[in-house]
Amino acid sequence: MKRKAVQTILVVAVVGIFGIGFYRYFPAIFADDIYPLDYVNEINECADRFGLDKPLLAALILKESNYNPRAVSRAGAMGLAQVMPATYRGLMARAPELQGLKDDPFDPHTSICVGAAYLAGAMAHYDGDWTAALISYNGGDGAARRYLAARDSSVLVTETRLYAPKILAARDVYASMYADKFTGPIQLMPGSNQPVMQKMEIQKPSDKTKAFWKGFIKDAFARFIK
Repeated sequence: MKRKAVQTILVVAVVGIFGIGFYRYFPAIFADDIYPLDYVNEINECADRFGLDKPLLAALILKESNYNPRAVSRAGAMGLAQVMPATYRGLMARAPELQGLKDDPFDPHTSICVGAAYLAGAMAHYDGDWTAALISYNGGDGAARRYLAARDSSVLVTETRLYAPKILAARDVYASMYADKFTGPIQLMPGSNQPVMQKMEIQKPSDKTKAFWKGFIKDAFARFIK
């Protein structure tokens, strides 16, 4: 009996030590691979052009293309921000903020700024409602209107239903992990229900670890979390 008790205590101790080590060191080792941040200068500049939250724009690029500037979807969406050809042409022709950019949907700077323009337009159209704007970005205006009418994402197809929760979860990770990379103030759209942040506060390692796990779990289990 005594021997079994000692074995049980040892097993619990080993599991506990492993769990604590995994919690502390997994983000330090793998977080940059799970949540990469490339083209940070372009993200900062394009977000400033259109008054967008910078970690949100970074998260959108992650989920759209995983930071692959040559990405092309089965539907034909192109580049880092995965904008459809017709949308790309319309925005490049109409948005004065895009004038002077290289006319190439695979150019990282152009793609990020076109995606920022598209998202900023959706934000303005939906009075700063981040979720509705993201739904529109992925599923179009019809999907956003269905969501707003029902105030329930279950009316959407699976991809669109999971889109906003995953991006918002990733956004929280980016805001914590890369606080020192997003230069200048974060400009939130009027009417946003997110907290206004005048600047990114660099967090302690323990706070970064906590924020990583919170966002990572939300991201991984978005299917089950409304």
